[in-house]
Amino acid sequence: MLRPAASIVQTDIPQCLCPRLALLAQARAQSSSISRSTRRVSTSSRQNQKQKQAGWARGANGFSNNNDVSQGLSFLTPNSNSTSRLSRIPQANADPRQSIRISSLRNDGTSFQSNQQLPQRVFGSNTTNNNVNRRGGIGGSGGGGGGGSGGDNFNISFKPGQSQPIGIGGGTSVANGPMSSASVLQKMAPPEDDHKDAVNGDIPETSSRNPAYAKLMRRLLDLANNGSPREVFEHAKSMASKGYAPTLEAYGCLIQACANPKNGPKMQDTAMALLEELKKEEFLPNSTIFHNLLKIFAHSPDYLSMEAVLKEMKDVNGIVPDTEGAQHIMQHYLATGQLERALEMFDDRRSKGERIHYNTYMEIIKALGRVNEVEEAMRVMFEFQKEWGSVSSGLQPMAWYELLNIAASNYHIDGVSYIWRKVVQTPNTTPGSSRNDLNPDDGVCLKVLNTAARHGNPQLALEVFRVLTLRGLPFQEPHYAALIAAYARNGELTPAFRALTLMRNQGVPTTPTTANAIVEALTSTGSIANVDSAYSTLKDFVASSNANDVVEVTGFNAVLAACVKLSDLERALGVYTECTSLNVAPNTETFNILFAGCVECSSPPNKELAMFLANEMKEMGLNPDAGTYEELLKVSLYQEDDYEDAFVYLEEMKEVVEGGRVRPMVYEWIARRLEEKGDDRLGMVVEEMVALGYNDYAKPWQKAAAQESAYGG
Repeated sequence: MLRPAASIVQTDIPQCLCPRLALLAQARAQSSSISRSTRRVSTSSRQNQKQKQAGWARGANGFSNNNDVSQGLSFLTPNSNSTSRLSRIPQANADPRQSIRISSLRNDGTSFQSNQQLPQRVFGSNTTNNNVNRRGGIGGSGGGGGGGSGGDNFNISFKPGQSQPIGIGGGTSVANGPMSSASVLQKMAPPEDDHKDAVNGDIPETSSRNPAYAKLMRRLLDLANNGSPREVFEHAKSMASKGYAPTLEAYGCLIQACANPKNGPKMQDTAMALLEELKKEEFLPNSTIFHNLLKIFAHSPDYLSMEAVLKEMKDVNGIVPDTEGAQHIMQHYLATGQLERALEMFDDRRSKGERIHYNTYMEIIKALGRVNEVEEAMRVMFEFQKEWGSVSSGLQPMAWYELLNIAASNYHIDGVSYIWRKVVQTPNTTPGSSRNDLNPDDGVCLKVLNTAARHGNPQLALEVFRVLTLRGLPFQEPHYAALIAAYARNGELTPAFRALTLMRNQGVPTTPTTANAIVEALTSTGSIANVDSAYSTLKDFVASSNANDVVEVTGFNAVLAACVKLSDLERALGVYTECTSLNVAPNTETFNILFAGCVECSSPPNKELAMFLANEMKEMGLNPDAGTYEELLKVSLYQEDDYEDAFVYLEEMKEVVEGGRVRPMVYEWIARRLEEKGDDRLGMVVEEMVALGYNDYAKPWQKAAAQESAYGG
């Protein structure tokens, strides 16, 4: 490898040499004189020279233990006073071949084109005993045509009409005919581990012609593709410390390391700093660098930097994003909430027949689901089928699962029904196909069940029960409540009542809200005829021999609640008196519904009836709960004059609720009534609300309580 020379020194060039060897002879002769003068340079000046030649690692320190591998590499934050990569190479050490602008050289060395007229020779001409003795050559003693001693001579000698032995190194002899200049250059090439001595001014050549540099670059490329970012930066720092100048390829490897998928956008600042530095080094960013930057921005919220890079890429450098780059841009739009732009780009590329990656489809579908655009998500899913269905059916279940989750979360019955029929319900008739491969988890199944309940689709609800039954999943109250709602909203009251019986047989307890859908169905039209029909269904259950046709108290209570909701307290009492004939044992919830009827169906509330029912409840041995006390408190509170019993029920309620924390709305009822009556106990109620932490509920009454207190004082 040539040593840098200040200029081309005119020497006697043997006419037998090819031009390339002549150039090598000139360079090596000049580098010998430079090397001698360099050895007299002091240690400090050597270090300064090294720093100038290896400017891309100026001030490099060791890495810290954090994840930012860019720390300690000052070339990532270039000095504003730094010079360009060309000006940092002293003219004295410049490669002499730079000045003659080599434009082409065939491998056999028979042609050499330049702007200088150099002798054109080929091996085998009739020239006798031409010798080249050079300081610093690859010589040795003995061999072939007489090599020099001490490794300082490079001798070429031959006689007319015979093969030309060439002595290179320790007596190596070649006697099999003329050698091409390419062969000579190959033997003159330094070993791959020879990086010379940059400290002493022996600067290695930063070029693929230098095997040592080529080996380092191969390693850097391999690390960029397969290693960690830390390994890439460490290797680049090692290259710089050996005196190699920065190259566009090296910068590309560093930016590629920053774009490692494991980092996400963490090394965005480092990559942007590298981009600015390479431009200061007078390099022009290429397509690979820009696409690696797009990869970083795919999950970055920094849309301003993304737009700046994209503008520079397209408008300044004329580089159009490829298929991979387009995916990163769309993913960036989705990550930054620019859904409309992502869809515009998606539709534009699909209209041109360009490919969209699977992950991009998934991100678009998820983004549409977050804004409840289920129909648009379905459209994108159909596009996914067109593009991926025929070539990668194995990916379809994952896509359908995501879409099913989105549709069910938004109670989109059409989307849920379509997907369920397509990939869950339909039997798998083709082995290896994607149909019936979708196995939604329990959470998604419950969402589908709730969708069926909301839209009154018992067939879909039963399908979910079928899937869950195959898994052996124990059903809970939410599953049965959804099934009951699906039947009731579809107008099928008989199977809805039977589902309540099934719950009891399975040992699943009901709640006061389990049969709410039945109450809703009975009162949706406002006609009492629906209640009469439901009561007739219960009477038919008594006469039926079917073991599942048993009147469950929750269904009985639902009919009572429907009567109260339709303000027909008399009919509710009539149904209640039939509990014995229906083989139903009333429970606490039964009386709570009737107490509510005493409040809602009479003005003022029918306290006499409420006390009668309270005594009957006591005789049956039923214990009151918080709901019971709330209804009795309202019955007493809204009497015309005497509402003292309300405070009695408040104190009794504190004994049955956990921690004595009565619901804040109960205090609101009392405070409103006391304010209407101008009762000075309002202040006490407000203080108790504050003590329980109901500050927000107490605020509307604090001013009124203060006025009452001042008035009373």
